[in-house]
Amino acid sequence: MYSQEITRRHRTAIVIAIDQSSSMNGRMELGGWNLSKAEVVSMVVGRLIDELVLRSHRDGGYRHYYDIALVGYSGDRVYSLLGEELTFYPITMLAGREVPRTTYALGYRTLQSDRYTFQEEVSLWVQPRAEGATPMYKMISTVTNMVAEWCRREENSESFPPLVFNVTDGEASDAGYDMLRAAAHRLRATGTNDGNTLFVNVHICSDTHHAPVLFPNIYEVPLSIRHAHLLMDMSSVMPEQMHSYIGQCRSELPKPPYIAMSYNASISELVAMLNIGSRSLVVGL
Repeated sequence: MYSQEITRRHRTAIVIAIDQSSSMNGRMELGGWNLSKAEVVSMVVGRLIDELVLRSHRDGGYRHYYDIALVGYSGDRVYSLLGEELTFYPITMLAGREVPRTTYALGYRTLQSDRYTFQEEVSLWVQPRAEGATPMYKMISTVTNMVAEWCRREENSESFPPLVFNVTDGEASDAGYDMLRAAAHRLRATGTNDGNTLFVNVHICSDTHHAPVLFPNIYEVPLSIRHAHLLMDMSSVMPEQMHSYIGQCRSELPKPPYIAMSYNASISELVAMLNIGSRSLVVGL
């Protein structure tokens, strides 16, 4: 289980679902710079898709290793951020697109209080957006149908199972705890012969009272953080095959099992969470 190499014959599916509700207008301090959460997500998702495109390149061109769905949700809508149709797009199709690029400047303060700044150019696959409510239940239900249909295709039956990322900073506006937990269970029950779909929940906020949690075990999520416990109940347990990658993301590694979630993630932790879809899986020829 969770051992299938990713090849053109056995590609995998990656869904990135992005909360674009009005709360994503909230600001975050990153290395001395102040950005909206929507801008942070735009930057990190741009980095991830750029990396997936790069990892798909071989001599002679790009190879169909990944099917990508980029999903936004806000107000009462769930919609595609890659095209008009809410579906999966082959990575080879994305590799040929002309996408606007932007430069983000991030800085760090030294002990002398000087600011060191570096710039990074990334593709704007996602335009920063923040408006309306948070229809998370509708998003999970929609993505479940998309993933189930992908897994039913004969050519995908032996593939590494899909990875679904939910990047959010708030609570759902269209369902309570029990409904969300049940919807997440239905999503995790989909999969291929190589394992069930992995549901990864990435929470971003500026919580100064609690330390970030990244791929925690069940004892590391503070009981006082209700939303973190909801994410924990919604998320998959990380398969043993990915434990070595988790060890690279954390300075201290507790005993497993590890939960596919983060709370109060920093920019580097956001990158680490989303990169599990490109760096921890074996890509073949």
